[in-house]
Formats: sequence, structure tokens, C-alpha cells
Amino acid sequence: MIEKRNKDTFEQYLADASNYIGNADVLFVPETSVELKKCIIDCNSKNIPVTISGAGTGLTGGRVPESGAIISMEKFNKILSIDEQEKLITLQPALTLAEMENELNNHNLFYKVNPTEKNASIGGNIATNASGSRTFRYGPTRDYVMRLKIILANGDELELNRGEVFASGNELEIKSVNGKTYKIELPEIEMPAVKHAAGYYIKPGMDAIDLFIGSEGTLGVVTEITLHLAPLPENVLGGIAFFDDLDKLFGFVESVRDSSRKYRYDGEKGMPLNPHFIIGNIIDARTVEYFDNNSLKLLKKSYPQVPDRAVGAIWFEQEYDSKDENNIMEAWYNLISGFSQLADDTWTATNPKEHNLLSEFRHALPEKVFEIIVNNKKLKIGTDTAVPDKYAVSYYKYLMERLEHFGLQHYIWGHIGNSHFHANVIVKTDEEVKNGYKFYDECIDEAIYLGGTVSAEHGIGKLKKKYFYRMYSNEAIGKMKEIKKVFDSNNILNRGNLFD
Repeated sequence: MIEKRNKDTFEQYLADASNYIGNADVLFVPETSVELKKCIIDCNSKNIPVTISGAGTGLTGGRVPESGAIISMEKFNKILSIDEQEKLITLQPALTLAEMENELNNHNLFYKVNPTEKNASIGGNIATNASGSRTFRYGPTRDYVMRLKIILANGDELELNRGEVFASGNELEIKSVNGKTYKIELPEIEMPAVKHAAGYYIKPGMDAIDLFIGSEGTLGVVTEITLHLAPLPENVLGGIAFFDDLDKLFGFVESVRDSSRKYRYDGEKGMPLNPHFIIGNIIDARTVEYFDNNSLKLLKKSYPQVPDRAVGAIWFEQEYDSKDENNIMEAWYNLISGFSQLADDTWTATNPKEHNLLSEFRHALPEKVFEIIVNNKKLKIGTDTAVPDKYAVSYYKYLMERLEHFGLQHYIWGHIGNSHFHANVIVKTDEEVKNGYKFYDECIDEAIYLGGTVSAEHGIGKLKKKYFYRMYSNEAIGKMKEIKKVFDSNNILNRGNLFD
């Protein structure tokens, strides 16, 4: 095990992508589960806070220590097995998305969840229940986690398999590998009916494994993960459509959303529809992403082909069979033409090289904004709110009105198919910082009022705790704290995440 006590040698572990900086006394880098377990037990016996460190791509300070010890999982970075028949991959938590996807391509398999940051670790994705561009069709990380191995603060170990242990109403019992029983009372809270990654997943009758997904390292240390995969789709159509009118852009999104969901499900029976019953409608998007006018202007420096008249753009993707290609292409073109005079400027992709170009365009945006934020030497101020679909347009217009009111430079993008927006505020002066946080507070309150969430995919960490406390009652959060105490009685694991 590597051990470092000179802070100059582990300074990079004291921050994450939010620019939030913390403090710690020692860094441990275990290389085996035996070393990891011993380290956790030693810290627990001495009541030393332990912060589990992933890749550092998080945006909420979740991996940033407040004191005590850092345990870096970087050596736990291997693929343990790939089962092509069952379409499962078992891996260690420090493996990155990019590394996993590169290997899966060799097996003609893919992971349906598509978080933007490919250098993020899979363990970090588990910790925050990460999602991404394909969430519109496929949902978040939670839906694909089939098995977890976890070490608790006392050194006890859990092996949780999806579909094996369920809560009885609001009572959940989990047995460890050694036979110890952990009894939990689930609080009666109502999670928002939107894309959501704020606090523990709690529902009557829930699967035990879901409690640990999105728990931000506060309940235990994940050492092994099994994910469900899918065959690589035969073909994928990608496109970036530009719009000359914002209201029409929202009309387009609503049409795509409605079409895709009707194509997929019978609302009354919850059963898949036969696509042949949908006459004249074959649009079924897996990705519906938004770029605002300021974002396009920023990207236009590198991509001069962005139309001058564009006030916004939508990146879309759809999987399809080769026999349907012409019909799919025509359907998308006709739909775009009905809502934009810039339909002929649409960028399309049907092969890997073209898809990479669209992905580079999408990924260049947060990279450029992050560079601006770093140069300004300020914390990132960016919303991660989602609201019910029926409020998407009014909420977006509310964001714009408040940004104009405070006179704040901004870039807005996000997963508009899920009514999930990232409004990124650029601040330089102390007055702008003050106004930026006023804007943030108001947007959080509005999202909660509309039945949305304070965090749709990035989690709470340390930077969003006050908003977490606004979203849930003190009683509900007190019950969540009691759940943590069941698994971590000394409160050493990722202290400061979620709870004061």
C-alpha cells in the first residue's frame, strides 16, 4: 500500500472539477481488497474521517476531503470478466468509461448509459447515479447495475445482487457475507417524478442494491461492479439541427418526445407497441440534447459552419435497422423542416467518423466553459435541475429572465429530452459571484416548487447540501442520517457529503 503524508505529494487529490479544494492529513493507495479493508478498519477504530477518491471529474466536491484520510481507488481499475452470452461486465470501480467502452467495442457490446465525461470512473458513476445523453431513452446508471461488492466502515462485506433482497414495505434487512443483519427503516418520502440524483433512493418494496447507488460513498466502499450491457445497435443516425426560433425549437422537442414515447410504450398497459401500428411515424430518439445561442457562439470559433441565424440547436440520435434508413432520414428531415428554416443546415452522422465529429462538438462545449471558469479562478456555478416535462418551457424562460435580471454571462445546455438544464454562469468579480449565487438559489427554489429536483445527475456532494436540505424536510433527512449510522456508526465515510 502506498502511503503519503506530505501534502505537496498528494495535492491533486484535494480538489475536483468544480475547483473546490479541501484538506487531508494522509493519502492511502491500497492495491488489494485486503489492504483496502485493513485501511478502512484502522481508520474506523481511530475515528479518522475517510474520503474515497475517484477520478476527480465530479462537480459537487464529493471526492474532496474536509479532513482525515484520503483512500484513492486508482489501483482498482481492472475488467474482471465479460459474459457475452448474458451481456454482463464485471469490473473494479476505478476503471474509466473510456476504458470500458474501448474494450466492449471488441465484443460488439455497448453500455447504454452515456455520461459526457469519459474520463470519469465507473465507481464515481455508481456513487452519483450518473446519466448522460442517452438517458432520454435508457435511463440512468441505476437501471444497469446488477451486482455490487461493498466494504462497510467496520470491515464487514456486502454482496448485493439485483432481484434478491427487497424491502418489506418500509422495512429493509440486508445480510452481510459474514451473516450480520443490518435493519433499516425507510422514511416515507416522495421522490420527484423526474430525472433525479439527490440523496438516497428510497421507495417501499425497493431492491436493496438501489440504496447504495447514488449514495455518494456515504454507506460503504464499492469494490466490484457488474453492469448489464446490450448488443451494439446495427445503425445509429445522429444529427445536430439548428433553429432560428426558440419557441419552435421547444415545439420540435415536444414533438420528438411525444413521438418517441408513443412509439415505445402503450401508456395504459405499459407494454411495448408494435412500430408497424404507428402509421407515418417512426421517430424514436435515444438522445435529445440542447445548445443555447451563447453556446453556439462560443463553439462557432472552432466550428464556423454553425449557421449565423441559429438561436439554438438540438443534438439527436436514433437507432435503426438498415432497411428503414431512408424512411428514418426522411422523417427527421421533415420534422425539422416543420419547425426550422435551417433544416438544410442540419449536420448528420451515420458512420463512426461522423458520429465522433458530433460528439467532439458536444464535448467541446463543457471543456471550453470549464477553461473559462479555471482562468477566472472561481468556483463553478451551474444548475443541475430537472423539472416535469409540462414545465420545461416555462422553467427555461424563468432561467433566462433571471439571468437577464442579474446581468450574468451564461451558457445553457443539457438533456432537454428529460427537461434537465445546465445553466452555467461565468463570474469574475465579487459582485458577479454574489449575483450568481442569488440566481442559483432562485432557480433551485423554482425547480422544487415545480416538483423537480435540485440535482438530476451530479449528486449533492458538499457544495449542494443546503439545497438538499431545502428539498427534503429535516425529518426526512434525519431518517436518511439514521440509515447511514446503520452502516457507518462512526460517520467516517465521505463525511460532509449529503449531510452536515
